[in-house]
Amino acid sequence: MTISDWKRAIYALLVLPGFLGGAKVQRGLARRWLGREGGGRARFVVAFGPSAVAFLLAFLLLYLVGRIATYGLFWSGDDPEGTWGGPTLAGAWIVHFFVAAGMSVPIFLALRPLTALQARLLGCSAVRAH
Repeated sequence: MTISDWKRAIYALLVLPGFLGGAKVQRGLARRWLGREGGGRARFVVAFGPSAVAFLLAFLLLYLVGRIATYGLFWSGDDPEGTWGGPTLAGAWIVHFFVAAGMSVPIFLALRPLTALQARLLGCSAVRAH
């Protein structure tokens, strides 16, 4: 999981609402988060499908990360035996961390081709040099 993977996740989360802003907003998101420049012929209707799937995956990913990061804040400790990881909060954190990591790695891998396809459908094909 690299910075580029996190940028793709943020892009996937923002691009679906970006359809409301039109082509300029979507190309700006691709330029900012993916480092891609626009200029080609955009196919917005076709790009909606990969955008919706990528949005759902990114939302799930950020929910998992946020839920694990704040797990102790919502834990009352009333029934510690019923939590994954046993009777301690540290055990529950460890187990939930590994479950979320096991789910987030495939999501990151799925976002790579989805965001590339979506950006290509928006006419953003050239990768910008840094």
